[in-house]
Amino acid sequence: MRHLIMIIVLLLSFGMKAQTVQIKIPETYELSNIILALTKYGIEDKWEVQKNTAYYQDVLKHFNPVKNHPLLDSVNYSREKWEDYLSFRTDAVAFSFDDKGKLKRDFDFYTNLGHDPFDKNLELINDFVEKSRFREFYNQQQAKGFYSRIINNYEEYNFMKESLTFLDTRIGQITTEEDKDKIYRIYLSPLVNRMNCHRDISKDIVADFPSATEDFINGVVSEDNLEERLNSNHLIFTEKDHEYINPITFRNLQLVTDNFNTKYWDNNSGYNTFNSFNEYMTWAVYDLFLEEYFPQQAAKHSINWQYQNAERGFFAQNLFSEKVKELYKKNKDKDFEQIYLPLLQWAKSIEENVTLPTLVNVDTKKFVKTNPNNIRLEFSEPMDSERPFSLEMMEFKDNKSTNNKKHVEITNPKWSTDKKVVTFSINTDYNEFALIFNWWGIDKPIFSKRGIFLAPRSYVLLKK
Repeated sequence: MRHLIMIIVLLLSFGMKAQTVQIKIPETYELSNIILALTKYGIEDKWEVQKNTAYYQDVLKHFNPVKNHPLLDSVNYSREKWEDYLSFRTDAVAFSFDDKGKLKRDFDFYTNLGHDPFDKNLELINDFVEKSRFREFYNQQQAKGFYSRIINNYEEYNFMKESLTFLDTRIGQITTEEDKDKIYRIYLSPLVNRMNCHRDISKDIVADFPSATEDFINGVVSEDNLEERLNSNHLIFTEKDHEYINPITFRNLQLVTDNFNTKYWDNNSGYNTFNSFNEYMTWAVYDLFLEEYFPQQAAKHSINWQYQNAERGFFAQNLFSEKVKELYKKNKDKDFEQIYLPLLQWAKSIEENVTLPTLVNVDTKKFVKTNPNNIRLEFSEPMDSERPFSLEMMEFKDNKSTNNKKHVEITNPKWSTDKKVVTFSINTDYNEFALIFNWWGIDKPIFSKRGIFLAPRSYVLLKK
């Protein structure tokens, strides 16, 4: 999604206010997602397609007779061809069926990306529609109320009212009447599990293409699934808030480019200077939203997504977010834009000290014999020795994970004088195990002395 966003953000509209959300599952959009789900890549990849649902099984069953259709080879886009994959998926909303049941393009997207894989495969797609009885399948799902349930429940499930209220009142700026009148749409598919996207559809319509979580698709909604709801909310929030953050950045573009150097802040994310900054900022704004609306869950969820963002290349997200939070609280009675100057002055002043700490002298290919009462880790730079840290311990047998795992808090680590080496003990029945640091569910990260997370998913392989 990297280059796609880099192009799209240049055309995002300036802070839209009081928008009405239109949520849709267009027939042609679902067609594109079914096709992609049936490709070799869609079947084999663990993350691209949402597979843990009864709906996915219905798709596999209905379309099994056409599993060897030549279209599926033609659009078998690997992860490296994500631009084609994403364009094929999203461009489908610009099409509809004519009176003869053939696909026709109704409009060109306002943002011209130069990718048209849906158009190029139109003849094969029409043939697939006919031979697979796709429209019959779609109408059956429609008739039993499956799609309407998702549409009707999405806004409440994903805290859309709270999200838009926060963005309008805390981040949004004064806009033109033309901007205020823009239509905001969310295009959904029960099959999308990865690569959320934000696009300008026309001069009058802006849209998000988010994923939907498994429990929501399966209709499992209860008071106990707040964590899943917040994860789902995050996926839409961090796309939507680009509309609010990016215009502020463009108004301060020289300030951003002069003071935010990706050489120091970005670990090969693929984003250029101002887009890298926008990613940092939009995720920091999400942390502000969590603190205001979900204070009890904020810390845990912020850490999880900061791990995720660090792995994408924005490795100092936790440090950046903390500074945004500090400045936001000091300037809460002012326009959000007022924090840009002090934030960027701070970014410039510390840039040469923004480094990613890593584990060193570690064999990540084979299990190293060790004494669980004297585990020793060495780091690339001095670490924060004042805070306890936690880790995930995963059991292995014959070099394969058993999927047994435990979260362990290390409360009495012993640090070397230079804070680059730590030793600690663990009590475990596992004979062969991995110790994994700074990843999803680990609530106490290891920080460098400069306040930056240890590289996410750092691990060591050990055996007794």
